[in-house]
Amino acid sequence: MNLTASAGRFALVGVAATLIHAMVATGLIERWALHPGAANGVAFIAANLASYVANTCWSFKARMRLHNWGRFVVVSFAAWALTMAIATVVAEAGGHYLLGIALVVALVPVMTFVAHQKFTYR
Repeated sequence: MNLTASAGRFALVGVAATLIHAMVATGLIERWALHPGAANGVAFIAANLASYVANTCWSFKARMRLHNWGRFVVVSFAAWALTMAIATVVAEAGGHYLLGIALVVALVPVMTFVAHQKFTYR
């Protein structure tokens, strides 16, 4: 597998998943008056499922299987926890919230890609 091509596809899937999340959350809030917390929870699941399918079939050229889906979920939640940790540490250290966002955007996708490559699709 070409690592550069795989990483590029992974980045595009990430952008698409982000758009799916935003559209689902917005639709549930605007059309169905769902609480923003619940709407974002549903949107996270929808975006994560789309991300799993696209990354499995396109980015990593693997077959969809229960074991790699379980690993994908583990990596996704680890990425969520890392995102929360980075933002919290920066805030508690007195850093501007934009620094936390910048660190999340710079670090989490790279770490997630490596985790999927080494763990999810090994």
